[in-house]
Amino acid sequence: MTTTIDGGADTRGTTTVGTSAADIEFHYDLGNDFYGLWLDETLSYSAAVWDGIDPAEPDTTALPRAQRAKLDLHLDLAGAAPGAGLRLLDVGCGWGGLIDRAVRTGRAAEATGLTLSRAQHAHVRSLRLPGVDVRLESWDAHEPGRPYDGIVSVGAFEHFATADMDASARLAAYRAYFERCHGWLRPGARMSLQTIAYDGVTGGDGPVGAFVAAEVFPGAVLPRLGEIVLASDPYFAVTVVRASAEDYARTLGAWSARLLRARAEAEQLVGPDGYRRYRRYLRACEVTFLRGAATLYRIGFRRRDEPLRPAG
Repeated sequence: MTTTIDGGADTRGTTTVGTSAADIEFHYDLGNDFYGLWLDETLSYSAAVWDGIDPAEPDTTALPRAQRAKLDLHLDLAGAAPGAGLRLLDVGCGWGGLIDRAVRTGRAAEATGLTLSRAQHAHVRSLRLPGVDVRLESWDAHEPGRPYDGIVSVGAFEHFATADMDASARLAAYRAYFERCHGWLRPGARMSLQTIAYDGVTGGDGPVGAFVAAEVFPGAVLPRLGEIVLASDPYFAVTVVRASAEDYARTLGAWSARLLRARAEAEQLVGPDGYRRYRRYLRACEVTFLRGAATLYRIGFRRRDEPLRPAG
């Protein structure tokens, strides 16, 4: 297998919807070394799957196991069984943990990863994974040369709309994403999605939401499950829906504990203010999930052979 690594033509400026490249970099390009202090070895920056993992197990071993379980779950939902050797797309590939696992386990023979973060793009390129093409590119600028066998997106959907959009504009943005995914996939293919979503009456209002929007994740907004279902329905049948706020709360607790232990190193990298901001962010988000104001969805989809007439 030949290693194919995209040289990095920056097509991010062509994005027409969702979080801007500048806002993405405000958060994700804080520094790979900083995130490496408190994420696990796969650099997975999304909720893990904690099923069957003893709460007493130290996070040094429990968190990587839980994150790999999450990666395997999404690959399974996308039809990428061990040894399947699929052609896979990862929308919002982060630091490449999922596509790394996919190609190393033979679930994917070829994988394309999309990110808007220069730091993440550089990191994935440095791994020199066989058969992997990582692109500094928005999903709405992506034009594959041939169809994919499966698509996975973990933690990117929160960036596909912005807070200044009204309900109809958000739905149009989400529907455009599912329409593009339908066009990228071969007939009968499967797709997986993980996203945080509003589950409270007031959505993102309140001091925690305002703090996160201003200081941590500018230009992002959470969807609701109804919006996802309505937007996807013309193009995909939903096969699996799993809700687990507890998974994200436990993941955030593990990250927060790891960051606390690495305080000295973190303050050297991002300064005392940066350290305090991220500790506050992780702890506030943990409470948000524990009290049920937000939840986590993991959704499996099957591509419809022909799009249905949009329902709304």
